[in-house]
Amino acid sequence: MRSTLLFFILFLFLSSLHVEAKKLDIFLSYCTFYSPNDGPYIETYLSYNGKNLNYRLNNNNMFQSKLDILILFKQNDSIKAFNKYSLFSSEIKDTNDVNYIFHDQQRISIPNGSYDMEISIKDAYCDSPELNISEKIEIFYDDNKIQFSGIELLQSVNKSTKTSNITKGGYDLLPLPLNFYPTSVSKIMFYTELYNTKKVLGDSGMYLYRSYIEEMQTSKKITNQIFQKRMNAKDVEVFIQEFDISKLPSGDYYLVVEAKDTKNNIISVNKLYFGRENEVTIENEMVDSAYVAKTFAAYITNIDTLKEYVKCLRPIATEAEKNFIDRCKKMDDIKLLQQFFFSFWHNRNQLEPEADWIRYYEQVIKVNANFSTKISKGYNTDRGRVYLMYGEPNTITRNTHEPASYPYEIWHYYTIKNQSNRRFIFCNTDLVSNNYELIHSDASGEIYDINWKMKLVKRNFTTRSLDEQDPDFGWGSRVKEFYDAPH
Repeated sequence: MRSTLLFFILFLFLSSLHVEAKKLDIFLSYCTFYSPNDGPYIETYLSYNGKNLNYRLNNNNMFQSKLDILILFKQNDSIKAFNKYSLFSSEIKDTNDVNYIFHDQQRISIPNGSYDMEISIKDAYCDSPELNISEKIEIFYDDNKIQFSGIELLQSVNKSTKTSNITKGGYDLLPLPLNFYPTSVSKIMFYTELYNTKKVLGDSGMYLYRSYIEEMQTSKKITNQIFQKRMNAKDVEVFIQEFDISKLPSGDYYLVVEAKDTKNNIISVNKLYFGRENEVTIENEMVDSAYVAKTFAAYITNIDTLKEYVKCLRPIATEAEKNFIDRCKKMDDIKLLQQFFFSFWHNRNQLEPEADWIRYYEQVIKVNANFSTKISKGYNTDRGRVYLMYGEPNTITRNTHEPASYPYEIWHYYTIKNQSNRRFIFCNTDLVSNNYELIHSDASGEIYDINWKMKLVKRNFTTRSLDEQDPDFGWGSRVKEFYDAPH
């Protein structure tokens, strides 16, 4: 699974995938946990819109839909665990009245290890092809280390009256299988577990539990979104929390949980990405203009140069900052632009903001030289944005002459932003310019498209189905090889 070892703790990443197809509208996510009695297990959370399914009359003369689902865990093409089941909707009298979101949760025991998780979902009552999703996962729980479970996002929490498949820690938890929060949502709720503090710290051991929201781009902790509490050591501790995000600006964030020992050393940490959309402006958060007048930003007095400097910040800006940047094209207030420009770097490095800007602009010059097109600066292209956000990839695989595919590039990162083994697929469909569009990535917050291989197929290449996810590129193609094992 997408994971990395931090402070001797396995970071377990909850993936959230929105799958759109001709007949299905499905949200799917997963999370891992550990049971002292049964060992590691994974939970899958699935929600689907009932009105996009096909229905048939059942033996009760009622209409019902059916999804056929198969979940496989493979190691080197050998199946180590699986779950195959059919998921039926509620019975209804009239299919014209369907306006329901159905939920499903599965729990599968699985030993520690690295796996290819493959999920197929099919509407049993139509001829559309099944949806296939694959994900590399890693599960490593150690009885002798303090570790957090995955972080499960929630829609609701209720004290359980009887045990069911959504019961954990004495509560019934309705999962939220997506990690995007629109303006209409004012809070984020989550569940996590912490293991082995008693074994490691002793019967009378204590630790500090802390949770907070952090900006992904700046690693800045959000004011008033920090919770902490002294805890006594236990075999398993359950945490259920919520944060008010009504005033949280649009942007990309991490929900962070961590445990610290009595010497303030981090002994366990876990992060979960989520996206936020909210109409909050950034002007009120800028550094005072009188202070800015004494900084390096005040020496940039050519308004066209200053606008260009501001615009090139967009690839690493938060959503609120991007809104300001997009508006700066029509601005003539040089002091406001200087104020924003300095505030941008001061928020990232209060001690040496100018040094950070100089280092960043060196990279801007590099991407402009390599990725610019006739109509766009390099920092405005997909490759330029990814380079500026994540740095130089560890490997770049380029292929411009495969018979059945457009020119493409596969960028591979060993680690980026607490994630490991991440790929970005770029495609050039016009065959003339230097513009390569990002069509797929498995990194948090990036575009995820299970049909990305179809976008590589040339227009004159014949395929069997418009819904096909894994086309045959024919002789000479190395797409699958390069994706599975980047060179």
